[in-house]
Amino acid sequence: MQNAFVRSIYGAVSFSLPATWEILTLADFPESRLAVEVQALATLALQSPLGTVPLQEQLTAESTVCILVEDLTRTSPKKIILRVVLDILREIGIPTDNISIVVALGTHCPLSRRELADAFGAETVAEYTFFNHDCHADDLVPIAQLQSGAVVKIDRRAHAADFRLGIGSIFPHPLNGFGGGGKILFPGIADYHSIFEHHLRHSFRGNSALGFLDGNEFHHEINAMAQAGRLNFIVNSVLDHNDELHQVVAGNPVTAHQVGVEICRAITSRQFQQKADITIISAFPYTKGPQIMKPLAPAEIITRQGGCVVLYANCTSPLPEEYFKACEKFRAEHQGGLRQAVLSHFQNNCRIMPDAPPELNMSMAQLMLALNDYSVILVTADIPPKQAERLGVTAVTQLNQAITLCNERYSRPSVNIVPSGGVILPVLPKS
Repeated sequence: MQNAFVRSIYGAVSFSLPATWEILTLADFPESRLAVEVQALATLALQSPLGTVPLQEQLTAESTVCILVEDLTRTSPKKIILRVVLDILREIGIPTDNISIVVALGTHCPLSRRELADAFGAETVAEYTFFNHDCHADDLVPIAQLQSGAVVKIDRRAHAADFRLGIGSIFPHPLNGFGGGGKILFPGIADYHSIFEHHLRHSFRGNSALGFLDGNEFHHEINAMAQAGRLNFIVNSVLDHNDELHQVVAGNPVTAHQVGVEICRAITSRQFQQKADITIISAFPYTKGPQIMKPLAPAEIITRQGGCVVLYANCTSPLPEEYFKACEKFRAEHQGGLRQAVLSHFQNNCRIMPDAPPELNMSMAQLMLALNDYSVILVTADIPPKQAERLGVTAVTQLNQAITLCNERYSRPSVNIVPSGGVILPVLPKS
């Protein structure tokens, strides 16, 4: 037997593979022994911002500032970074009444008062005014049009402020290439309709893919909207394979993001020999229901056509019943042509889940694309197997069960193993 592991929110999960399996690549990363001091890294980045001057040279005591902060879908140290930013604003002399903090939810659910206090600190939440962005609000302000002609509207607090500062994180993203940068404004504080329009128009086509920025229309339109919405400054955490802080970049939203992306690319890229018969990949650090499908994107890069993807996932928030119903319906209507059906829906500006928000549509699309080309075994103890099988996957609760199933299908398979599927950029030989 051969020993391997994947990562989970509870730590490493070990498993054994038959001796007849050929492990091509176990894509783990070396662990850093250096302690990361978040406050020091953030302070240093803010003292020497990229592509612009420090905040002290851009703001006065009379300035009004809107700070956009990412929500809880990533575990970046936003609480500490926000505090560093607020301390600088205090030193400038900006009163708390001139500062609004908007949680850039996009179309995600609002945070409760308890969640805000846990995420950003009870004292900070008590001292400053926090708002959950509402993508359906009646008072959103128009800023520009998408290529499709759809009008983009943003949160009125951000629009009215003298200065907009975004706090986010950089990590591999299956559509935007990388997270962070202008995403904090669009889709972060935009209206529901334009967010959906943008996603449908650009997702899963061309270079709108993991690790790509050049020629990525999904990313380019986000940058254009961030510029139209006058995003002035960003502070971004570059996250590693453990979803922990590696570096902080700050400054001009485009320049600082580009520098952060190259840092992220260097620490998350992993060479693979070739595509394998089987890919065993963890959804870590994604645990929210719809987001556990995102690691299917890197899995598709390193799995041969007709092969098998074993997706190991902790699922800390449930998938809604409508998701299971929609998967059953879509597969029944388009069996044998799932990929073409997804792309056709998006090309025609149609949702594959008509009454569901973008994150559910993108998640289901990612799953349907994978099911078109591979068999998928979902390993999770958080969704009952009979319910999970409604998605079109084979469902088991333990990794050894998935390995047994694969061993019955393949005699001497090759395998790629990805312990952290949410923070990896697979690189294959160009040939």
